[in-house]
Amino acid sequence: MGIAPAQSHVATWYVLNYVGHSTAGEAAQKEVDRHNSRHGADLQLFAPTYVVRVEKNGTARMKQVKLMFHYVFVRGTLNEVKSLCSHDNGFSFLINRSSTERYAVISDSEMDHFKTIARAYQNCLPYYSLDDVVLQDGDLVEVVNGDFPGLIGTYMPRAKSKSGNIILQVYNNIGTIAYNIKASDVRVLEFSKNATRANDQIDAFVPQLLKALRHYHADRPLPISLASQLNIFCQRMEVVRINNHKLDAKLQALLCVANLVLGNKSAAETYMAKYQRLKAFITNLWTEFLISLIFAVANRNIEALTECPPVNNPAGVSKAQMHLMEEYAFYTQSTIAV
Repeated sequence: MGIAPAQSHVATWYVLNYVGHSTAGEAAQKEVDRHNSRHGADLQLFAPTYVVRVEKNGTARMKQVKLMFHYVFVRGTLNEVKSLCSHDNGFSFLINRSSTERYAVISDSEMDHFKTIARAYQNCLPYYSLDDVVLQDGDLVEVVNGDFPGLIGTYMPRAKSKSGNIILQVYNNIGTIAYNIKASDVRVLEFSKNATRANDQIDAFVPQLLKALRHYHADRPLPISLASQLNIFCQRMEVVRINNHKLDAKLQALLCVANLVLGNKSAAETYMAKYQRLKAFITNLWTEFLISLIFAVANRNIEALTECPPVNNPAGVSKAQMHLMEEYAFYTQSTIAV
């Protein structure tokens, strides 16, 4: 949640407490409508019902939860919202004690994300405590398929699963959550600084790309499943921000070749340009060899692959490095003894 300067002439979403005497959403809306009519204001209200996910006997349902204060969101200028809160109608400002700014506000884009989740859960906003969650452990992602298209938040993978949950912070230790989002339905905007997932996911893609290059080299169409894996990887990684230049260079090379294999020449050229700007950061000999190999095959120029695998210690060759040596031997028709 962002904290914006309190500018009296700029409309923004304020987080308010609302203590009414009947159904919160209906009563709050009536009060806002009444205020707008009496004072010529144009306040907007978002007053979701807060729920928690309850699972019993393998069936999940949403159960309404009572908060000490019912948080609602009102969009308007500071003066308009101050006027609303100055009357005896149940509204009051949520004071932000963790910032130099007095009032808690959120941006229009953040509100759009809250509304996206609420719509999927029938105007309910799942309540989620952030007391035991380290948001920095998750990746910043955008949903591109499924029930939450356009949703941006922190992706928390589920152990031994191909899905995860996306968490958005509402205020302090309170968040909301979109459940069971498939990993294939999101693209990564920024990897977690506290995890090795970026490197793991990129390395896990290499065998799939090498398999696809065999088909490409033989002028055979890609099997649907393999083409799907390449497309999903390109989709998930197309806008990712990686702070490690070495890893970023490797990723751009993989994206370039994957798009060439898929026939997306324009995208391949874009990634090649990014790779050219970053390639000087690569210092690992095996990474250099991998990139030389995939470019040589993708460009149908095996003769350019004059550099042999960097085998200095045969006993210490990893499974991934052995795979690269096998691919080199396949394309050059040479025999490498390890």
